[in-house]
Amino acid sequence: MDLLGRLTEDMKSAMKSGQKDRLQVIRMLLSDVKNIDLNPQKPTAEQAVAAYAKKLRKSMEEYEKYNKPDEVAKLKGEIAIVDEYLPKKASAEETAKLVDQFLASQSFTEKQVGQAIGAFMKANGQQVDPGTANQLIKQKLAGK
Repeated sequence: MDLLGRLTEDMKSAMKSGQKDRLQVIRMLLSDVKNIDLNPQKPTAEQAVAAYAKKLRKSMEEYEKYNKPDEVAKLKGEIAIVDEYLPKKASAEETAKLVDQFLASQSFTEKQVGQAIGAFMKANGQQVDPGTANQLIKQKLAGK
């Protein structure tokens, strides 16, 4: 089932079970996924969901700065719902293994960190967290 169909089915079940908060988030996701055609970059449905998750995380950071715990808690709940629709990322250990395999097959120096990160993300971008991968590659190349 594609993402749009899954969101539609989950919206129906949230309506039937009376989960208002979940329903609100799913409706926002549905709206973003359906409006992909209006976006000049033509992202995929997964990219639209990831962009919405990024907006929520940024909002959560702002509310944390302003010390608003109620809003932060609400946004954490919304992010948990959105994360259900995002592809699962590799754990830190799995990312470390991928980085080790990648660096073993390549010959980057400490001065070529940017190139190494770019090549790694091009090869493994969808399945790893960019921040974790960036940190691991910098550590490994500094240790060579």
